[in-house]
Amino acid sequence: MFKKLKKEVKIFNDDFEAVLTDIPKLRFADFEEEGVEVKANTTEINGTDGVLMGPTTFGPFNLILNFHFKGVDKEDLRLMKQRLRELLFRREPYYVWHSDMPGKKYAVYCEENGNEDLTNYFATFQVTFVVFKGYSESLKETDEFSLSSGDWQFEGGLLTDNEIKYKHDTTSFKIYNGSSDIINPLLRHKFKLLINIDAPKGFKISNKTTGDVFEYKKAIKSNQKLIINGLHPFVNDKRVGIDTNWQWITLAKGFNDIEITGMNIGAVKTQWIFPFIYR
Repeated sequence: MFKKLKKEVKIFNDDFEAVLTDIPKLRFADFEEEGVEVKANTTEINGTDGVLMGPTTFGPFNLILNFHFKGVDKEDLRLMKQRLRELLFRREPYYVWHSDMPGKKYAVYCEENGNEDLTNYFATFQVTFVVFKGYSESLKETDEFSLSSGDWQFEGGLLTDNEIKYKHDTTSFKIYNGSSDIINPLLRHKFKLLINIDAPKGFKISNKTTGDVFEYKKAIKSNQKLIINGLHPFVNDKRVGIDTNWQWITLAKGFNDIEITGMNIGAVKTQWIFPFIYR
């Protein structure tokens, strides 16, 4: 359950953070997420009915935030417009967060800042952002997971903290994906897996839910860290894809049954880091 928040809008990336609603007299009214753009990959074959379906992907969508401003005079309104333009239109993309959906953030660039001057000092603003990834993300990633923080929201109902863990020291466990979609690094979904393990003959990580199997074929000690960053495995910051089966791990919606196997493996520790994604 989220604590009640005042109406706020924040924009940020690794280099800056700004609260738009800290601009005096600027008020956030509401928001709209425009429709999802479905990109169906189809192949038509002469002499047959219909088409063959390939993987479906999703295009970007618009996030519209509505504001209103009541200043003192025309100059007050003009200065506020200039300040808003400077904040919104940047060379680098950034994230938008707003209090109406406090568990989400959107990777965006600003496409339009439309406004209507109703009087010399009162105006409404409709700011259009392009969510270029085609999905929104959880505000935080799973290395900061805590239901008690109020920073998380789930599409599949309420869960308890003890059901959800992202650090494990066993060879069989569950990983929860609270997204409304699969987590798939091939689709540029952010995913990182940190592994420490004694495995004199290598090891396999299997997701029994999706059927994915990642295999590392060389010996590795627990004082080394194997990191799977998206599609790419690293040991001590060196790419080691050649020592694997060239596969990767995806996470289905909900709970995923994970198993780690190998001859004489021990001292296993894993940490699973990713944001939830929402259509």
